[in-house]
Amino acid sequence: MLNFDIFKQKSPKQRFLLILGLIMFVFYCCIGLACIFWKNLPLNIGQPYKIAIGVFLIIYAFVRLLSLGKRD
Repeated sequence: MLNFDIFKQKSPKQRFLLILGLIMFVFYCCIGLACIFWKNLPLNIGQPYKIAIGVFLIIYAFVRLLSLGKRD
């Protein structure tokens, strides 16, 4: 059977939260990529730690995106 529940019209609150969630996904990905690839990032920590923080932020962004998709 086909599930047509996904095609229902969203309320303005749900639409706003979806857009906000997508914006936060892009924000966390950009910050993670900046931590990895920006050499002159003003953090006083070593490069391996910057890479670890960047990877963590990117993984966190995808976890948030997956949880955003599972919400009603």
